[in-house]
Amino acid sequence: MTSGRRATGVRVLWLLAVLLGLTGIVLLALGASGSAGRSTTDLVGVVPGQEVVVPEEGMSVWSRSAQTRESTACTLDDTLLLRPEQDFTTRVQGADFHEVARTGPDQTSGPATLVCDTDDAVYAGPYGPRTAPTGLRGGTGLTLGLLLLPLGLACAALAVLGRRRGQATDPGPDPAAYTPVPRLTGRPAGGDRRPTPATDAPSGPRYDLPPPS
Repeated sequence: MTSGRRATGVRVLWLLAVLLGLTGIVLLALGASGSAGRSTTDLVGVVPGQEVVVPEEGMSVWSRSAQTRESTACTLDDTLLLRPEQDFTTRVQGADFHEVARTGPDQTSGPATLVCDTDDAVYAGPYGPRTAPTGLRGGTGLTLGLLLLPLGLACAALAVLGRRRGQATDPGPDPAAYTPVPRLTGRPAGGDRRPTPATDAPSGPRYDLPPPS
């Protein structure tokens, strides 16, 4: 019964290892593809006073320098754009761009005049938060994948150890064991009785005999 329970436990561990491992790999692939698939929309370089078109989802102003955000204020017509509290970076065509300003929730879509009080080159581009992957195609997928994949590997290791332990503790048949076999005795003289079986002789190997020369 112990061997049967051990075999069932090993099979369950293998099943968990496969499920957790495959799920972890899929989540890692989703998270990695989402992180690599950020918006690659070409940014448009603008000069102060240039007219830009604000899409419905909003717009951000970008710069190649991370320090531009700290000393730059941008306006669309007469509306002051929001300044990100922290450095927000996106990658476009192999280059890193840092968000300088973004439109607020009340910004209307359509053409507007963009003015930024900086000598650094700035670019009009996609709304910053929309360039970052979220959910399973972002940080959540990467985190869950990094958790589930090691759990699957741990279950596989436990299954291997359980299988080896089961093989090591299985003694198999005892070679010294024997089973008495009935042996027919000779028919007694002068009688008509049937021979009686005898069970006093073992059928196993004889250990009291010298080895053959």
